[in-house]
Amino acid sequence: MTVLRQKIEDELNALDHQSLAALYEHLRQINRIRRASRKRRIKAANIDQVLVLTSSSKSSWADAVLENREERL
Repeated sequence: MTVLRQKIEDELNALDHQSLAALYEHLRQINRIRRASRKRRIKAANIDQVLVLTSSSKSSWADAVLENREERL
């Protein structure tokens, strides 16, 4: 067992029932948040994929970005 796990176990053993219940709810909430954030993650394309996709474009992406920014102003 790692030192960190042993320290955590020692602290858990020192807690009363009410504190353990509160800690359990905190741990469940942390795990829910982590699972939800994993589902929302968008996998980033690598640079080679971006270059291939952008090389086939006939229009100027810089112009499109500028137009979009002007529309928002």
